[in-house]
Amino acid sequence: MKKKILYWLIVPAGLLVMAASYATWNRLNPNYTCAMCHEIKTACAKWEHSVHADVACTDCHGTALESFRSATEKLNMVYTHFKNKKTFEDIHLGEQQSLDIANRCAECHQAEHALWTAGAHATTYKDIFMDAGHNQMERPYWDCLRCHGMFYDGDIDQLMSLEGKPEDWCIRDAAQADKPTITCLACHQIHHEQPRNIAFQAMDEGMKNQLAEKEKYPPTALYMRSDRRHMPSTKLYKELIFDGDSLVKEVTDPNTLLCMQCHAPDSARKLGTEDDKTTIGMYKDMDCISCHDPHSNQLKISARNVHKNITLKNQ
Repeated sequence: MKKKILYWLIVPAGLLVMAASYATWNRLNPNYTCAMCHEIKTACAKWEHSVHADVACTDCHGTALESFRSATEKLNMVYTHFKNKKTFEDIHLGEQQSLDIANRCAECHQAEHALWTAGAHATTYKDIFMDAGHNQMERPYWDCLRCHGMFYDGDIDQLMSLEGKPEDWCIRDAAQADKPTITCLACHQIHHEQPRNIAFQAMDEGMKNQLAEKEKYPPTALYMRSDRRHMPSTKLYKELIFDGDSLVKEVTDPNTLLCMQCHAPDSARKLGTEDDKTTIGMYKDMDCISCHDPHSNQLKISARNVHKNITLKNQ
């Protein structure tokens, strides 16, 4: 009898100690916890000098105590750490993880999330891949996921049932249909080298140097599905746009380059082809976000259509 009582006392006490130890672990300096794992030491170093340096790891990544799925995920991380030899290059986010982090982004960036929700970038898999009119013109294929489903864990044949006529095509998993195809992490890198914001005040020479350093790192980065890595928008290929054989524009603005990775002209870089919206004439030096809100895509101001001449020219 005493043994049973002792058993029922020890087990809860043990579980309580384990939970308290884990909670303490999550609150410790990451240099003594997360950063000790060689796989994510690089990410921790970037975080420590970034705009998110005041945000705890668990605020974005959660803990094992949140749900059964979260517990399974964290246990798998521990198993992988000891069982397999992984490096930083082998660590990637799955789609559900990217969605979880995007939801946590919204907790702080509420205004941006509201704009994103109201805009075209919040479009779902169902909106894109079960658009009967578009499917009549073009069969969905692997490269669609480059923009519409960057974090999707499978390929187009796993996503879609493409048997029969276009009107018969459908998404295989009903749960996938209402997920957004373009989330925060499509254009933003969380572990980013961009330094913390500088307070608005009269800047001495030292602060000017800090600002110059900050501007080296754009706040945007393209998630490359093929590499499963972010590419800072300053390092994206500079676009050359042609009208016939004449060079119309060399695009150098980082945010415009980011937009053009999806809103792009044809392979010959011809003005106004495909989804190209290059501005010309007196507007040629304008970047995308001069007119468009980057999260909602809506116009910031009421103005005449600066793309109109291009549209008419290519009809």
